[in-house]
Amino acid sequence: MIDDKYDFKTVESKWQEQWQRSGLYGWNAEEAKANSYIIDTPPPTVSGFLHIGHVYSYTQTDLIARYRRMAGANVFYPMGFDDNGLPSERLVEKTRNIRASDLSREEFIRICYEVVRGAEDEFRALFKQLALSVDWSLEYQTISPHSRKISQLSALDLFRKGELYRQLQPTLWDPADRTALAQAEVVEKEIAGTMWEVPFRLAHGGEVTIATTRPELLGACCALLIHPDHPRRAELERGEAISPLYSVPVPILVDAQVDPQTGTGVVMCCTFGDAIDVDWWRRYKLPLRIVIDKTGRLTAMHAIGGADWPSLDLAGARAVAASLTGLTIRAAREKIVAILQERGHLKSQKPIQRMVPCAERSGAPLEILVTPQWFVRALDKKQALIEKGRSIRWFPDYMRLRYELWVENLKWDWCISRQRYFGVPFPFWYSKRRDEEGRIIAADPADLPVNPLADLPRGYGPDEVEPDPDVMDTWATSSVSPQINSYGVAPGLMIDAQRHRKLFPATLRPQAHEIIRTWAFYTILKSHLHEDKAPWRDIAISGWCRAPDRSKMSKSKGNVITPEGLLDRYGADVLRYWTATSRLGVDTALSEDVLKVGKRLVTKLWNASRFAGLQLEGFAARPQTPRADCERGLVAAAFDCWILSRLAETVTEATAANEDYEFATALRVTERFFWADFCDNYLELVKGRAYGDFGTSASQLSARYTLWHCLDVVLRLFAPILPHVTEEISSQLFSRAAAPDRSIHARGNWPRPEDQFRDVTAETLGATGVNVLAAVRKLKANRNLSLKKPLLWCNVAFAENGAPLSPDALDGLRPDLMHAIGTTKLTWNNREPPLGAVEAVTTPDEAMRVEVAFAD
Repeated sequence: MIDDKYDFKTVESKWQEQWQRSGLYGWNAEEAKANSYIIDTPPPTVSGFLHIGHVYSYTQTDLIARYRRMAGANVFYPMGFDDNGLPSERLVEKTRNIRASDLSREEFIRICYEVVRGAEDEFRALFKQLALSVDWSLEYQTISPHSRKISQLSALDLFRKGELYRQLQPTLWDPADRTALAQAEVVEKEIAGTMWEVPFRLAHGGEVTIATTRPELLGACCALLIHPDHPRRAELERGEAISPLYSVPVPILVDAQVDPQTGTGVVMCCTFGDAIDVDWWRRYKLPLRIVIDKTGRLTAMHAIGGADWPSLDLAGARAVAASLTGLTIRAAREKIVAILQERGHLKSQKPIQRMVPCAERSGAPLEILVTPQWFVRALDKKQALIEKGRSIRWFPDYMRLRYELWVENLKWDWCISRQRYFGVPFPFWYSKRRDEEGRIIAADPADLPVNPLADLPRGYGPDEVEPDPDVMDTWATSSVSPQINSYGVAPGLMIDAQRHRKLFPATLRPQAHEIIRTWAFYTILKSHLHEDKAPWRDIAISGWCRAPDRSKMSKSKGNVITPEGLLDRYGADVLRYWTATSRLGVDTALSEDVLKVGKRLVTKLWNASRFAGLQLEGFAARPQTPRADCERGLVAAAFDCWILSRLAETVTEATAANEDYEFATALRVTERFFWADFCDNYLELVKGRAYGDFGTSASQLSARYTLWHCLDVVLRLFAPILPHVTEEISSQLFSRAAAPDRSIHARGNWPRPEDQFRDVTAETLGATGVNVLAAVRKLKANRNLSLKKPLLWCNVAFAENGAPLSPDALDGLRPDLMHAIGTTKLTWNNREPPLGAVEAVTTPDEAMRVEVAFAD
């Protein structure tokens, strides 16, 4: 007997604790890999910011995990926390109101550990409240000793293979966070700016005018460039121009990359204003002239006047440089524009909107500075990386094109070094010994993880080495998340080779679409370089969760929705329902209407189960499968065979949808069966016979078997989406003496299509009866009458092509249908004049006309 009301707060808390105690979700390390379904769970960034998007994306992964487990797989479903790197440092600085640069490195790292542990507790509590079926014994942190060891093993392997190199070269630089960045951490922002036209004197007389949005870089100018079709090409090519204010001679070059439609058609190459400046600098072997430092301020330009930076007016150039030294970029820009205007070197200026590369995290406009950094080779592997991507199954498939477009448009090798503190150190030192000064010394794999600032390489003393002070980009560690789980990187660099073989490659990577260019790309790159393998078989890409008005959620807009209030109002099952209604790859908006539909489903599932449970009281039989019980003759009534056949179709469709990660489709077909076939029609048709109001004991038993199977199977179909309410109903209604503690979510408990009963003839017959029921409902509704209102007579007149089945078969519908519509006389194609006034309705498919006479 099921309780009268469903109290989701009590039930959800109860089952969450029970599932964790029981070890229901544990991965069995002893089984063969063929039995496993291995999920490379995204470790959430510990930034201290929990929002409804976490509910959306992580619940979608759990829908997959729960289905695969119920389908029989040995599911490996870990949870990690990406708790190192710049996001975590920014969290610490904000919550503790400190700056990393104001503390010792050791003290700041200590505080970081304190803060991220608290943030991880919040994530863990939310994920457990959502009923994520994670095996928490597999939890990891990207800053843990184990993860540091795997990350450093990765660095050693790439270094040995020549795929990781350190070089002094132009690098994307964030002056706000004072660190190098990779191309994938750049966002383009449209910013209001100004285009200034500035004349350069020509060495042979006359002038040429350039257009620039960054006059503060005039001192860094090393060339002017024009397009091959420029009208003054013959005059300007191979000539020299003199920069204003600094009087530095620069060559005039011809290059097809110059856009003749932008500005004046003459551009200056500075070191460095943008990526094309880097290309020109390398191509034409131009001199390096640094005017901006790591803090984003103008330098004193001490090198001006040297061989690579000559000036025709050195005193004047140094005076200008001195007036700008120490100014921020914005202030220097304003200052130099004022000087240009004062000296008559400014021809015009006009406001423009321009796209500016900015740091994804800090939002600051980026500079390009020449600094020593560590790089992973990627530019020479574009085609191989595209092929690796094509060997993976993408869900949805079109997301693969985003990956390929990103790879095709790579302009830089992957810079993985960061000038920060809370991260994984590089396992390298630089020798100070005579005759090997500067040689890179790698740590011994057996000593990992190491901290070069505190540890020493084997065979060297503290005065013989210089430690590498940088840490790795957080993506450099999260990109080996499959290997963190598998305990190995490459042959010879393993913590547990047997475990690695069982877990790598993984089966599934679930992730959001905005990090295809980072997490997906970097993981594919690392796996390709380490073992020439794709890191997973499948990748499932989720969309974004947007605000109710479909705008992007952001703290600055004040439209961020946190999950705590929604969980308190609706419970986890309802939020999971909302998540399950969206397909992979599709952005969704949080919808109160959808949440209300989910709440209505939970309530209906409880009430329908309670109603059916009343009819199953005293039912002591041991049902097998729908197919077996039909074959044994235990289920034989027409409507019972119809509903079980409809159930079989639903199981087949839901299973196929889940196999293709189409959980929204699986939900839709299950709901269709539950609401339309089971609740609206079958329960109404069968309740009299199930109660024993009419019919034989065999027909009553048939109804009870059918009710049992329908509820049992439909609960299992809903279980991945609504784990709490289905577990509670199952425990109350279907506790079996043989396995009283067996969970509905147990491995192998998904309903198998081959166990169902499918009969096309039964479906046709049942559909005929359902159409009659619908027609009578419509006729009674037109009169505002209850469905229980008795009828004197009901006749079903089929179209000219005749009844779909024989009269004997149709007669199988009579007992249930007569009881449901409230008549004692039901005929087929009766042409005799009926008793009383006749009202009729034709079914939508025009296959039959239902005629009734009301008892007034």
